[in-house]
Amino acid sequence: MGDKITFFEARDWEREKFIKEIEKKLLTDFPDLQVEFVPLPLKEDNASLYRDTSIAVIYLNSFVNGKVVEALPNLKYVLTRTTGMDQIDIAACKKRGIQVSNAPYYASVTVAEHTFALIFSLARKMRTNFEKMQRLDFSREGLLGWDLYGKILGVIGTGNIGSHLCRIGYGIGMKVIAYDITPSRELIEKYEVNYVPLETLLREADVITVMVPYYAKTHHLINKENIKLTKPKAMLINTARGPVVDTDALIWALENGRLQGGVALDVFEGERVLLDLSYLRENLPSEIAQRALLTLHLLRYPQVIFTPHIAYFTEEALNRLVEWIVEDLHHYLRYKSSRVHFESYF
Repeated sequence: MGDKITFFEARDWEREKFIKEIEKKLLTDFPDLQVEFVPLPLKEDNASLYRDTSIAVIYLNSFVNGKVVEALPNLKYVLTRTTGMDQIDIAACKKRGIQVSNAPYYASVTVAEHTFALIFSLARKMRTNFEKMQRLDFSREGLLGWDLYGKILGVIGTGNIGSHLCRIGYGIGMKVIAYDITPSRELIEKYEVNYVPLETLLREADVITVMVPYYAKTHHLINKENIKLTKPKAMLINTARGPVVDTDALIWALENGRLQGGVALDVFEGERVLLDLSYLRENLPSEIAQRALLTLHLLRYPQVIFTPHIAYFTEEALNRLVEWIVEDLHHYLRYKSSRVHFESYF
């Protein structure tokens, strides 16, 4: 009997693409492989139904914690179809000898482009513009924008996505400053990126972008204390993970004359509740419910725009994702080893 791969949160279009790639690239080398597609996320309350799973391919709303690991005695490998990994308790997996991997590259350019779409939308007051058009108001009142050329782009995290932000910003004539625990010599040489402490970036940047992974050390990296350093007309864009930015801090800033350039969020606290109403039927912890309500409160401010976690969501990126996942599974099945490791995060 071969390994069993279970794809959780499998959508119809995705299932078709995966079956095609699996037949072409996996089943010829591993004919005993079993594959199952499940539309539901993997959680504590259903994990025991998949005890024969040796490889779990999960997505955003699946939670692999200690209890899930205990319920899956045959689990050897967890592969998430996301770049972020905050839905996985990596320590619990490591304790059981379960390897963990992600898809770190498939949407790097895609997310960077979406981030700049949000930047341009804030700079040219697109939310106000669209709302006025719906009212058949063709006046220019409230629509005075500002140029990005010559402005200072601050990039918090210059990994796969952040490096593309530096490239795009430099290409349109912005001065790029960045904060990262590991500065990139290539970005310094190619795009004249100036690495600075986080506090300096928040003080100097006209456009603040958040590009760091979410784990314990980046929880509320942007908070009530350091958000006070931002310029009054600065804008902030988060396309990384919601809890990297404290929603209370954003509300404080908007109420106290900061971030008047706007706030754009593709990810936000309380996201799972707001994007999937089925969570409202569960016994939600009060902290999660409160964060979701605070996020909704942000929409009261006209200079705030949201997109529903779609920065990665293009045809090209999703095709790259399918290819990456199948190639990674092939690598694991052949070598019993993940291609990606995350020791530095923890």
